Amino acid sequence: MHRIVTRLALGSLALLICLTGFGGWQQAEGQGVTDDMLAAEAGVSWLHVNGNWAGHRYSTLNQVNASNAGDLRVAWIYSTGGDTDAQCTPIYYDGLMYIAQDNTVQAVDAATGRQVWKYEHELPEDFGGYNVPFFTGKHRGVAIAGEHIYFLSNDMKLHAMHYKTGEQKFVQQYLDYPKAFEKSEDANGYFATVGPLAIPGQIIVPMNATDTGGLPGFVYGVSQEDGSILYEANMIPGPGEPGYESWPGDSRDYGGAGPWIIGSWDPDLKMYYTGTANAYPWNPKTRGDGKMDNVGAASIVAVDTDTGRVPWRYVAVPGDPWDFDVPQTPLIITLNGRKTIVHPNKTGYIHYIDAETGQYQQAVAFSDKITWAKGYDVEGRPIDQVAVPEEGTTIEMWPSLAGGVNLYPAAYNPLNGYVYLPAIEMGMEYTFEEIKVISNVQHFGASFEFLFSYELNLAMDVRSGAEVWRDQKGKSGYAGGMLTTAGDLVFYGSETGQFQAVNASTGDILYTFNLGARPKSGPITYVLNGKQYIAQLTGGSATAGYSASHLEHGGHIVAFTR
Repeated sequence: MHRIVTRLALGSLALLICLTGFGGWQQAEGQGVTDDMLAAEAGVSWLHVNGNWAGHRYSTLNQVNASNAGDLRVAWIYSTGGDTDAQCTPIYYDGLMYIAQDNTVQAVDAATGRQVWKYEHELPEDFGGYNVPFFTGKHRGVAIAGEHIYFLSNDMKLHAMHYKTGEQKFVQQYLDYPKAFEKSEDANGYFATVGPLAIPGQIIVPMNATDTGGLPGFVYGVSQEDGSILYEANMIPGPGEPGYESWPGDSRDYGGAGPWIIGSWDPDLKMYYTGTANAYPWNPKTRGDGKMDNVGAASIVAVDTDTGRVPWRYVAVPGDPWDFDVPQTPLIITLNGRKTIVHPNKTGYIHYIDAETGQYQQAVAFSDKITWAKGYDVEGRPIDQVAVPEEGTTIEMWPSLAGGVNLYPAAYNPLNGYVYLPAIEMGMEYTFEEIKVISNVQHFGASFEFLFSYELNLAMDVRSGAEVWRDQKGKSGYAGGMLTTAGDLVFYGSETGQFQAVNASTGDILYTFNLGARPKSGPITYVLNGKQYIAQLTGGSATAGYSASHLEHGGHIVAFTR
């Protein structure tokens, strides 16, 4: 069931024009988003969750800059009414900001903070299954192409709706969703929290069932017109592909490896890049006891978006016994004349991979404490990875399964060559357990307790791998992602609820505002009525995180301007 609630916005949607200091495309009221707009760097608009196809989260705007960021003020606050973690980085186009939460999409007047329309989707009555409450209601973004917003609901449906009115164009169902144990003998199924990505003629739709019982992950390329499938790319190798033999028995059928964070796309190579989730179950005894590579899990995977072929897979954590999946968004950066995947991930390392060939280049540590391995060798394999312990034996591991970085996005500033990481220092006590099967669903086969240390927001020189500056805070959990701009600024939130503008070159804090809630997504920036705005969505619980920040769950968008 889908319902659209439309409200009258105050004033008309503004005509956006290119002004001095404002990058991006000239946009006129009523025009849809073209392929050229999708290909542009973020400027007047913010058309992709991560700003551009390369995942940089960089904006060409500089009206707000390092010399005047201290003059920022709150322009408006909008309550999202959300019940779950607000993990959706908004997008912005033609006067409207779009967010997804709790299986709804809301369009907000980006000048006033008033709701314009709301599209609501009701989950099926038999929706449920293993670990599903942990994911339900969470979404990591929407896409826009032409005149339509594209949204993935938790039950594997792609919804298309008109960007001005919310009027539905189509709904397309993919795969099967998990069923409640009491209503199904088989509660396995796929589950969507990731957002789609718009490229010319396609919407890229990741398919994941890793931690709802373990089914192999896919990437679909689908039609923008009706959501029909154009190709299917499997994350785990199929028969005849390199790495197929790395999955013993039928373990690949329940191997997980789904992509659960939006990837990046290169228009020249015509490749989509995604990190993949952990192998499943976490206890590796059914898939080689941690001695088999399990290619495709905890990997970086390239997909040819013309054919759906997978030209290469790089395994960051062979056998992945620690839930060290590496689903983070790959950054596409040209280094030494070659397009390179720069990939900070859970392992505590930044991996550098040739974007065309998948050839490993190097891995640079960014976490302060790493105990699971002693680095990577010249072939890109971990050195002295800790051996898998016996069931019932507890070991201490750094980073934790929440990783050195997690789902919160990094950013890259091409003007200074710095990558910005929302990181954390956190270990875990980890114990393998017997794998139990209930209604055809395998349990994780492991338990853990976090060892909290400190929040760590970093700037790293992408060319040398050296740390440039850090903003190290007290004992804390994860917060929202990074945004960087041509104004020599970086914006990010903290687990403690603080939102900051800092000098991108030095790390000096220029502006701070207390949001009063945890940010669990990245900020964006845009131009409306001649002003540059910065907006941050908040609303996060301490689930699977630090619980002593004394913040209540609450969802709202805060927009700032000068």
